[in-house]
Amino acid sequence: MTFQDVEKAREVYHKERQKYLAITLAATILTALFFGLALGPFSIAPALFILCAMAVFSAFATRTSATNYRKAYKGYFIEQNLQKIFTDLSYRHDAGINKSLIASTGMINTGDIFSSNDLVTAKYKDVSLIQADAHIQTESTDSDGNTTYVTIFKGRFMIFEFPKKFNFRLELIGRKFHPYRVPGKDTTTGRKLSKLSTESTEFNHSFKIFGDDGFETYYILDPALMVKINDIAEHYNHKILLGFINNKMMVALNDGTDSFEPPRPSRPINEATELAKVYADIKVITDFVDKLSLDHKLFTK
Repeated sequence: MTFQDVEKAREVYHKERQKYLAITLAATILTALFFGLALGPFSIAPALFILCAMAVFSAFATRTSATNYRKAYKGYFIEQNLQKIFTDLSYRHDAGINKSLIASTGMINTGDIFSSNDLVTAKYKDVSLIQADAHIQTESTDSDGNTTYVTIFKGRFMIFEFPKKFNFRLELIGRKFHPYRVPGKDTTTGRKLSKLSTESTEFNHSFKIFGDDGFETYYILDPALMVKINDIAEHYNHKILLGFINNKMMVALNDGTDSFEPPRPSRPINEATELAKVYADIKVITDFVDKLSLDHKLFTK
C-alpha cells in the first residue's frame, strides 16, 4: 500500500460523492417545483422526503468506494505505522473489542447499542495490550412512541496485561467520567468493593477510589504512581476510568473521540499532517505504558 493508492481511492470516492450529491439536489429541486405548482406551500414535505430518500440512496451507491478509501487509508497510515512501534501486532480496522469482554469487567455500562472498531492487539515494551474504539448508546421510547438515543460512552477501551498477578481489585473513576457505575462487587471473586481514600488530597479530589483490599491498594498507589496517574488524568480532562483487575489494567477513556479515522475525501490528503495525527493517536496507547511505567518491576515481579 502506498500514499498514491490512498489518494487514488480518495479521488474515486470523492467523485462518486459529488455525482450523487448533484443528482440528489436536482431531484429535490425538481420535486419542490413540481409539487409547488400543484400544492403551493405544502410542497416542502415531498421535497424533504425525496432529499432523505436520495441521501440514503447516495450512501448505498457509494459504499464500495467509501470502503476502498477507508481500507487504503488504514493500510497505509495506520497499520504500517503501528508496525513501527509495536511488536506481535494484529490490527483489524473492521473489528473491535467484544461487548461481553467489557461487560465482564463490571466497569462501565455497555448500554443498548454497542459498536467497536480499530482493534489493536500487540506488545509495547513487553507489555501485552488490547485497544479499540467503542461507541455505547442507551435507547428509550416514550409513551408517544418517540425513540431517543443517548451516547454514554465514545472513546477507547484499553487493556494492559502484566506478568504479575494482583490479589485485589481497584477502580479509579475520574471526576469527569460520566456516567459512571458505582462498583459493588468484584465480578471474579465476589468480594465487596469499598470507597477508599489516600493521603493525597489532590488525588482524592481527582478520583473516586473503590477497592476490595485497602492494604494491597495502598501498595500499588504509592505517592510516585499517584502523581503519574493524576498527570495522565489531567491530560484527558479527568474523563478516564482505570481498573486494576487480576493482572490487568483496564482503561476506559470517554473523551468523545474516534481514533484512526480518515479525513473527508473532499480535499487531497496532506501526508505530513495526517502522519502527525496518526502518531498522536498511537501515542495515546504508548503514553499509558511510558508515563505509568507499566514495564516497571512493580507490575512485573
